[in-house]
Amino acid sequence: MKYTSKDVHVDQLLTGVSVAYNNAGYIADQIFPIVPVDKQSDKYLVYDKSHWFRNEARIRAPGTRSERGGWSYSTDTFFCDRFSYGHEIYDEERDNADNNFQLDSDAAEFATDKILMQREVAFAAGFFTTSVWGTDKAGGTDFTKWSDYATSTPLVDVSAWVDSIEAGIGREPNRLVMGKQVWTSLKWHPDLIDTIKYTQRAQMSLELAASLFEIENILIGRAIYTTSPEGTAEASVTYSRIWGKNALLIYVPSVPSLRTPAAGYTFTWRRVPNSLRYIKRMRDEEREADIIEANAYYDHKVTGASAGLFASAAVA
Repeated sequence: MKYTSKDVHVDQLLTGVSVAYNNAGYIADQIFPIVPVDKQSDKYLVYDKSHWFRNEARIRAPGTRSERGGWSYSTDTFFCDRFSYGHEIYDEERDNADNNFQLDSDAAEFATDKILMQREVAFAAGFFTTSVWGTDKAGGTDFTKWSDYATSTPLVDVSAWVDSIEAGIGREPNRLVMGKQVWTSLKWHPDLIDTIKYTQRAQMSLELAASLFEIENILIGRAIYTTSPEGTAEASVTYSRIWGKNALLIYVPSVPSLRTPAAGYTFTWRRVPNSLRYIKRMRDEEREADIIEANAYYDHKVTGASAGLFASAAVA
């Protein structure tokens, strides 16, 4: 069915519901800094980092000119694809509801969750994998899997990885991302527990672990999803963890900056002013239904592969 402009509009109230909605299990929006952009597609500059690390200033004698130079750069592009999902509210359902706004807000949150899940799955598939980052490490080959409490040394491993990234970009990585199964093994690992057993804390927390690893922020990917088609009997539906048994160590700036090394950015087109996603309301008379549709435009981009290290199969 084709909708006219009178049938479709951005619902500001439900957009507010969508923006406020948060599923604590999703972390994709927290890994790369978000860069709101005013155009769906554009270029951005990629600077040659070596220019910042040359020792070129010299003593300047009276009457002579200073040492001078600059930097070179290339360009790359982003394109913010549109992702949408709609939920239908049929007239009969609305007529029988005690609270029509609750129907609308539930639909907005359900549709928003679909957008956020897609972003989670896409990020994990595209960036939580090998051959993307400057360095790949494989558990069982390059380091002992951290689920082996007898011989593995996660604190030593991560410390060496931090030094390796810093040696290449001049910044210590500040974000460690891992799947839930990796965190489950780490939080009981003797390496970590022995370090805190004489403190007042009886259990490992993310804050404590971040302190021990000397990392600003640890993110745990807890989300699950299913590829079982709609209509599958509930008892037969299978679920998978989106982030697997892997870990990613990266450096990203707290504030996006053109001349600061960064593992990546998430470009988000603000098609609706001051909102990174929005809700559209549409009317389908043929189906006698209102459609509450969540929309978002974004593009995840690796902008500095050398600012990242991926550890696959970190636990058994």
